[in-house]
Amino acid sequence: MSALRSIVIAALASMSFAGAASARDVVFTVQIEGAAAERQVIAQNTVWLCEGDTCRARPNHAASVRACRQIARELGGARILAYGPEGGELTADELARCNGDAAPAVTHQAQN
Repeated sequence: MSALRSIVIAALASMSFAGAASARDVVFTVQIEGAAAERQVIAQNTVWLCEGDTCRARPNHAASVRACRQIARELGGARILAYGPEGGELTADELARCNGDAAPAVTHQAQN
């Protein structure tokens, strides 16, 4: 029974390492308005390779408005048209916030 248990534990451990490796294989794409001025950009400890209006990388972070804003800054304030991995791209609202287009939240004040 001990040998079987060891095999099961080893199999589970190897699957967890494979999962971590495959997560690293997720390719993010950022599409900007216009062409990137640089061929290579570093944002959030990730090297992005750019060609024309598209940059790609394999980051260790999730797609977020914050990460989008940082890549936009590193791309010279470029307007971001799309950001994230295939099937996990930021929404139109998130892209608007990334680009600073989102309207501020309306607060209701009590009237006297």
